Amino acid sequence: MRTLCKTFSAALCVVALGVPAARAQQQPAPDQQQPPDQQQQSPNQGATPIPAYRSPFASAAGNDDSDSQNSTPDNRSLSGAQDLSPVLMPTRSYWQPQLNAYGVVESNPGENPGNTAWSGGGALSGHVDLYRISGNSNLNVSYTGGATFSGSSSVGNGIVQDLSFGDKITFRRSRFSIFDTLDYTPGSSFGFGGLGGLAGSGSSGVGSVFGPDQTILTGEGQELLNSFVAELDTDLTPRTSITFVGGDYLVHNFTSNLLNSTDPNVRAGYNYRLTRKDTVALIYTFSGFRYSNSDQSFDTHTAQVSYGRLVTGRIAFQIAAGPQIVVSRIPLTVSGGTGPVTTNTTTTLNWSLNTSLTLTGRRNNFGVTYYHGANNGSGVLAGAISDTVSASLQRAASRTFTSGVAGGYSRSEGALVGTTTLSNQTYDYWYGSASLSHPVGRTMGLTLSYTVQYQVPHSAACVSGAACATSTLTNLIAFGVGWHQRPLVF
Repeated sequence: MRTLCKTFSAALCVVALGVPAARAQQQPAPDQQQPPDQQQQSPNQGATPIPAYRSPFASAAGNDDSDSQNSTPDNRSLSGAQDLSPVLMPTRSYWQPQLNAYGVVESNPGENPGNTAWSGGGALSGHVDLYRISGNSNLNVSYTGGATFSGSSSVGNGIVQDLSFGDKITFRRSRFSIFDTLDYTPGSSFGFGGLGGLAGSGSSGVGSVFGPDQTILTGEGQELLNSFVAELDTDLTPRTSITFVGGDYLVHNFTSNLLNSTDPNVRAGYNYRLTRKDTVALIYTFSGFRYSNSDQSFDTHTAQVSYGRLVTGRIAFQIAAGPQIVVSRIPLTVSGGTGPVTTNTTTTLNWSLNTSLTLTGRRNNFGVTYYHGANNGSGVLAGAISDTVSASLQRAASRTFTSGVAGGYSRSEGALVGTTTLSNQTYDYWYGSASLSHPVGRTMGLTLSYTVQYQVPHSAACVSGAACATSTLTNLIAFGVGWHQRPLVF
């Protein structure tokens, strides 16, 4: 109980200290819900920024609300799959392409424990955002395709394919939404620095319960992550609504012996609007974790009370907490291997907490998230209880320079899933990044970035292919040039 209180207090302190740290955000497209640490790395960010809470068709130089007629609030449900966002949605269709090229110097490019060798390399990427409004449908597509090249013969080349799709269909009293996020990357997606420090991919804004949770550094190897979610929101009265969510999260490793998993999940929520800005909710979530190359499996039943505060164009804060029951199963075959299979079941009581804060404005952006609860174990553990926190701050120091810093920490401990589980398997993982961008003309930009990743395991028993008894440290320095087009209306 004392550990629980300390962790809970630490999470709240992170959020509280972050509130006065920043007031704003610049983004290339208002509906692109990318992690702030990703946005700061792209070379085209050196161009005149477009405030996140403003329409991309408005002037970035003004600070008035004259563009509000071209924007509309994003009416997300507090108990839905997406995190709350202060970003205003555009009311016109547009698309925006960009191209990036990076030169890279990296230590330990293979992410091997104890290795300190440096190697050169590079990366190429292309990206496009599409937002289309048609009738009662709002379609958002974001795609990044690229490749990484390493001068180390033991590492080789990697492929990056990231696709984010979202569509919201609005009826008189209901809204039906579907989201799909696919990541194909050469390594863990948490703090990924392969594309010249470009961390992660486009995202539909799906929260930590439904989105990627690969928070253990697993070494080089192509990995496929896919998160699919469908959501139905129905208004009962002007103040109340109900939410139903169903989806599945898939992890598959192509070049390693890590665990492959699926996570079907469902959620039901009841939302009550206290004021125009404040909402509370009651939430129940079921998740079932299954492994294709392991007999272990477990289910979670999570009940939470949630509170959210949303000031459109400025701040979005939410927090949800409650008990989490973990039901684990290990099939046990009798001696000889020919008899019936029995199942050893263990039930444990855990606690869950997820919270996020986003502050937006003209020149600065600050965002922080925290999650505690069960997850799939990142392919290393057959189930884990994790604490994950990430934060970023981006600042447009002037019309010619944009800087940013980002960082994250994750502690993943093997879940208690029976008598054969090594519950002392624990991984501490840190990452951090910093970048500086400068425009060259109206559509070109230069970026200098640095990314560091560090992981410490606390167990001698590891899955083949994962970092084991020795800590792992990687450093990546990248210089990039990028081209981007202004949003093109159609």
